[in-house]
Amino acid sequence: MKKNDYYNDDINNDSFDEYDEYERLYEQQLDRFSQMDGNDYSEEVDATDLEFHDPNERYRSDRYTPSGANRQRQGSRTPTQPSRSRQPQQRPSGSQKRRKQPRQQTDNLQFGANNASRRRVPEQYYRPQKQKPVKDKRDKYSDYSPKKKSPVKRFFKWLFIIIILLAVIVEIMLYRYAGMVNTVDDGKRTYTNASMYDDDIMNVLVIGSDSRSIDERGRTDTMMLLSIDKNKDKITMTSFMRDMYVEIPNNGWGKLNSANVYGGPELLMDTIELNFDVRVDKYIYIDFYSFVDIVDALGGIELDISDEEAKGMIPPMAEQNKIMKKAKGSDYLTHGGKNMTVNGNQALAYARLRYVGNADFERTERQRIVVSKIKEKALTFNPIKLNNIATATFSHITTNMTRNELFLLENRALFILGYDTEEYRIPEEGMYSYGWHDGQSTLDVDFDACKQALKEKIYN
Repeated sequence: MKKNDYYNDDINNDSFDEYDEYERLYEQQLDRFSQMDGNDYSEEVDATDLEFHDPNERYRSDRYTPSGANRQRQGSRTPTQPSRSRQPQQRPSGSQKRRKQPRQQTDNLQFGANNASRRRVPEQYYRPQKQKPVKDKRDKYSDYSPKKKSPVKRFFKWLFIIIILLAVIVEIMLYRYAGMVNTVDDGKRTYTNASMYDDDIMNVLVIGSDSRSIDERGRTDTMMLLSIDKNKDKITMTSFMRDMYVEIPNNGWGKLNSANVYGGPELLMDTIELNFDVRVDKYIYIDFYSFVDIVDALGGIELDISDEEAKGMIPPMAEQNKIMKKAKGSDYLTHGGKNMTVNGNQALAYARLRYVGNADFERTERQRIVVSKIKEKALTFNPIKLNNIATATFSHITTNMTRNELFLLENRALFILGYDTEEYRIPEEGMYSYGWHDGQSTLDVDFDACKQALKEKIYN
């Protein structure tokens, strides 16, 4: 028997002498076992069957254990247990003595360094490799304990979910409000060549009238240009005086408030662009009586009203009571005061008041005051009740904006309401003179001065 039959090339030579001693002991124990039993064990008997323990423990080191050890030898035969009876048996003769048989091939093969030659390794050198126990996370007896998320992480997780839900609800509500608005197609425009414009500034003309519907084409008592500058976070409110004597495209000359009668909001936009060289992008038409619903939804606004103004508010309020079918004398004021809380009916009468003070000049100023007060109250109002305000506002609006444009504008509304607001009037003092045309009192304006003022205030 060659030593190389049992070892790889990488085992050192010192272990060969020790292995000869082990082989001798093995053969001696095998002969002794066969003599005790009287049976002929001509086939190979494994050392484990003889319960033989290797005295040289170092032969069991890991260097003799190939990967995937502790396999059961296939084809090996377990010897029959010896009989415990002491029956005399005939001693085998010399010819009947055990003859060595070639060892059976096993699956326990070790590959050499070159992976070419395979050499059998005795199975007694295999040692089962210890496997690290795997703990089952579901085992209640294991020491596994799931990691708990910190309260801070849970807080921010739920905060994020709540913010997302609120954002979705807000978007749904804004889309609903956009659906309340009466949107119309752009009418025919005859003049759109104004030189003053900026893509970052949106000019929206707010048109107010005593008429209940845009189809009535009444005279417009309020014409206010809202210039929204998203770069400077600024809103410029410019009131155009209704009695200015201007050129109306294809309709000669007349008062500015008569342009709506001749051709609707589109003709009014063309008239402003032609005479003042400022581009008007869109318009919003709103009747005066929508102010009643808006102010009432806010719970009223605070105004400084003089005793003279309180008395002058009675005639327009009497007309409003008749139209809104209120009792005669409803909401009349007996005196003025500082920071007086007024309802929608009273606020509208204050905005329409014309014959106190400097006539139409102070009237436009009062209208700007009412709009500013509504804006301020909306910013500090209970968000839950903003639904009533939005419903009252959008249900009274007619515009040539598309649904998508309205939706985008609504998304910016909270930021726009926080913009700084500046108020102006065209013409300013020193830019006009009183005139008389077609039997009517008019304002004859200096158009060049007005254009320069608009350029400085809106586009500076």
